[in-house]
Amino acid sequence: MLGSVAVRCGDSPTRLPSTVARRVLTALMLSPGEVLSTPRLAKAVWGPCRPATASNQVRKAVAQLRQAIPGAGDYLLTDGPNYRLNVGATESDLVEFNQRRLRVRKLTEGGAGEVQVIQELQTALSLFRGQVAADVVDGDELENGLIRAAARVVEERRLAVQKELITLRLRSAPPGLVIGDLRDLVAQHPLAEDLRAQLMLALSLSGRQADALAEYAEIRTLLRDELGIDPDHSLAQVHEAVLRGNAVAYLRAGAQPCSYQEGAVTEHDAGRQHVTPQGRKANIRATCTLPHGLTDFVGRREEVDTLLRTARADSRGSGPLLICVDGMGGIGKTALALHAAHLLAQDCPDGQFYVDLHGFSPGEEPREPTEVLQVLLRSLGTEETHIPADLDSQVAMWRARLADSRVLLLLDNAASEAQIVPLLPPGDGSLVLITSRRRLYGLDGTEPCPVSRMSAGDSRRLIVRLLGDELEPEATERLIAHCGGLPLALRLAAAKLRSRPAWTLSHLVERLGDMRRRTVELQAGDRSVRSVIQLSFDALTKAQHRALCVLALVPEACMDAYGAAALLGTSPPEAELLLEGLVDVNLLEQPRVGRYCLHGLVAGVTAGTGEFELFLRGSGRRSALRRLLAYHLAVSTRSCVLLGRPDDGTGAGRDVVPHLPEINSRKEATEICEREAPAMLAVLCGSRHEEFFGPAAQLARNLRFVLSTDGRRDLDDEERGGECDGGATGPRAAEAFRTALLGLAADCRRSGHLQQDAALTATALGLAGPWGPG
Repeated sequence: MLGSVAVRCGDSPTRLPSTVARRVLTALMLSPGEVLSTPRLAKAVWGPCRPATASNQVRKAVAQLRQAIPGAGDYLLTDGPNYRLNVGATESDLVEFNQRRLRVRKLTEGGAGEVQVIQELQTALSLFRGQVAADVVDGDELENGLIRAAARVVEERRLAVQKELITLRLRSAPPGLVIGDLRDLVAQHPLAEDLRAQLMLALSLSGRQADALAEYAEIRTLLRDELGIDPDHSLAQVHEAVLRGNAVAYLRAGAQPCSYQEGAVTEHDAGRQHVTPQGRKANIRATCTLPHGLTDFVGRREEVDTLLRTARADSRGSGPLLICVDGMGGIGKTALALHAAHLLAQDCPDGQFYVDLHGFSPGEEPREPTEVLQVLLRSLGTEETHIPADLDSQVAMWRARLADSRVLLLLDNAASEAQIVPLLPPGDGSLVLITSRRRLYGLDGTEPCPVSRMSAGDSRRLIVRLLGDELEPEATERLIAHCGGLPLALRLAAAKLRSRPAWTLSHLVERLGDMRRRTVELQAGDRSVRSVIQLSFDALTKAQHRALCVLALVPEACMDAYGAAALLGTSPPEAELLLEGLVDVNLLEQPRVGRYCLHGLVAGVTAGTGEFELFLRGSGRRSALRRLLAYHLAVSTRSCVLLGRPDDGTGAGRDVVPHLPEINSRKEATEICEREAPAMLAVLCGSRHEEFFGPAAQLARNLRFVLSTDGRRDLDDEERGGECDGGATGPRAAEAFRTALLGLAADCRRSGHLQQDAALTATALGLAGPWGPG
């Protein structure tokens, strides 16, 4: 297994009968002694899209293996409807590797000399001929999720053995001898801070202090550009030791650079009990598998306070406390949850656990509870051979191991309630933090913690933390506006600017000016705003996806169910159902009851989809904008009449609007127009492209009349002369529209709404060609 999958009988290689048989054997060999069900083997072979005959093909593959491999009947055993590969160290290089790892542990605990431990580690590593199950994992990467995950576990153990060997060699041999091996490992794992720390120590101990400091500068740049974080505190300590020339003292003091290993539990520790501050006996050691939080975490004070207050409330019932942190992709859910988890760790002294459920991860299927429980049970020190194969038995073991324990469990990136329920710990003092792009209100007793846009003040503090405080004020504010309170967008923008020394902040902001280009620009490495938001689209129905395309015609404009119904061409109840569905997956914001807003970056990603392009090429755009314009014209006309302007019969235009809200008083008339003003301005600017000049000009004049701030509810003589029938077209209608836009822009300018003034003026001046002077 420790290389390409191969079977030998003596010195003779055995040819495996088929691809399916090779994958079945690989899955069994990666789980020696473990009972694997036929469905699980089928999933290992084909992934989630297995054929209807999968179970029969698995059974046939097992029969073929027994015929092809002499003596396989002694090892490849049937356990009811399931299968088990019962091999020892003499039959499997993987089993031998695991046994040598245990022998190293016992040698270390028994006080054996470093030379003996080094020899055992080198022998264990010599078993590898390459990447684990290389031909199966690399041959069909997308299908073999379970095989790939199991192989990754072995590779992580191999890396842990390599790190342990290098640490011992650093102390017992000339440090220059390990530099080559360390450079190979760093090349394979460029973001591994513990490997980089060992390389820095080896270089410094070899008299190459400048090279050691260069390694620190390189990993710091990589971490900031790729992840937007600073080096870990342990790596910073190594850097300080190198700067002071204290690398020898650092090693002699027994310090382990970044020695924390996720889930590293010895057999001795796993069986140990300790007494918690509450006087209870916990049957696990205090394991912590939480990743470190962001060193530059800023803001979110209200959300952090809410999380801490909810988690520490005394009014808990039986069972664990569940808190669900939900929000759109890139909004900072994981960073917030991790920050809170580290603050709450002392409240859960029996262990803190982290698992990424891959609910919305590129190239990954959501993780099954059986796979997650295996990870959690291994983190408690349970040997793989003792973990049952079926879900019910795993759940029972997990709950039994955590009985009377108070633990914190962070389930990151959840796709559904079904992923979570089997993983819940039993203790009534335990805390479960869940992050998801969906609102998981199907979980009973869940305390919601929605995460919305980062405030302008917090966005400014984050930019200063990432780029320093010597920034152009106007460009900074424009960058904050373009990123729309999305921390991921701010971090990616900062990473891009740092990677382009010749760029200024103003130049970057200029490139982000176009909404559709913005989501392409905001990327660094394999992370981008587009890819993160695009993942949420996979959870949408066809009707929701179409609704998103229509809503993207007027991005950032809030509307109610009536306005959305006009835009979508449905009834208000149907529109509300679609809107609420988009709110549930956090692709639509709801600032208050009955109001819905599309985030500008979500609109930008939507505008880059093929479905949106098809929508634009058809008649959908024109029809949708025409309906929305007719709706706003009818609402504003009704409001004008209530506010005292006589109805001359032309104000409502010629389109019939089937669904209108009730407007029965002057107060209601003013309120609805003020509320809908951003959407009205957006549709006015869009009307230029569709040449809806007549009704658009009437809407602009209505809006001026209703929103007049100086008490003047009448038009100038020049504007009166520009009036025309709502159905009019041609140069006269275009000129009337242009005049109305400039008048409304002047009102906006007088009232201090300079952004709206600029947009309306640009639209008016853009009426070039046969319709205007340009």
